[in-house]
Amino acid sequence: MDASPELTALFERKLDELQFGPGDRLLVFRPVACGLGGQLSGRLLTLAMALALGRKAVFLGLTDPPYGQTLAALHDEGHDLTGLDAAPIVEIAADQPDRIVVHDPKLMSVHGAEFTATLLQKASARLGTSIPSRILLEGLAFNWMKVAPKVVAWNEAQRVRLGVDGDTLGVHFRRGDKAVETAFVPAAVINARIAEIHAAWPFAKLFLASDSPNAPQEIVCPAGVELIFDTQEQRFNNANHKMLMEQPELVEQETLVAFKNIHLLSICGGVVGQDNAHFATIAAASILARGTPPERIALISGRIAEENNPMLARYFRVKAMARAIARRLLPHMTASARMERAMRRAR
Repeated sequence: MDASPELTALFERKLDELQFGPGDRLLVFRPVACGLGGQLSGRLLTLAMALALGRKAVFLGLTDPPYGQTLAALHDEGHDLTGLDAAPIVEIAADQPDRIVVHDPKLMSVHGAEFTATLLQKASARLGTSIPSRILLEGLAFNWMKVAPKVVAWNEAQRVRLGVDGDTLGVHFRRGDKAVETAFVPAAVINARIAEIHAAWPFAKLFLASDSPNAPQEIVCPAGVELIFDTQEQRFNNANHKMLMEQPELVEQETLVAFKNIHLLSICGGVVGQDNAHFATIAAASILARGTPPERIALISGRIAEENNPMLARYFRVKAMARAIARRLLPHMTASARMERAMRRAR
């Protein structure tokens, strides 16, 4: 079954029953220190796995530090978490007898074809209808999520101020700290996707979300299309979550700004971004789950520059190896270790 009102209603009913019903078989999400998009993606996958396995997804708090609260409660309260520290990592293909299993992104791989196929097969069986893609499954989960009232009001105020709506193409132009992981996706590649979508769907507006203040100079907006770029947004062009560990006074501001961009991208009528940037993948999932034609969604390989340049690919392989060695030799400098220290200072 493709995205439809009937599928959405079925999914939401099943997840409501699971998350707010009497079940005591739990799947607990253990978050890691990362950006807000990564934390939300971790929650989405936890919900999808919980549905597939018939377990209740339990989150250890309403916030995922170093960010503040964006979501309302996603499950009922009062769960007995005795034994959590010794609970096994969830295995999507296994029928684990344990009362509690754990989704820990640091300790499990969730990107392989076998994992995805099993997830979809089990989720489809629970729903009694076919879920053809993981992006659709995660989009249904994102659209089900309850957002905190304060954040709902903020998001709506920003939507009205900027004029983003369903006749807008969202473009996520990732710069900043992404170069730590991969080479930047060339602007020319993103511009080509924008032009292709516009030829088939003549959108009236383009909402440009970027951590670079120079983004409007690099993105080509089709003739006659209004460019929406939030000039009031402060852009740090860095690894935002690491900054917040050291500057907690910015937490509320940066949490709202980050969630605003995710929300605005997700309510557009289409999106262009890269497949290793959570803002773009969450937005694409949400848009697809509303029944939008998939031709309006373009998730470009985040490694496209390296795929077309062997020397660049070698450079980033060496860089990744150096980072892995540094994490082993200097564990106190990792983001997780820094997050633990920041949380101790806050107590």
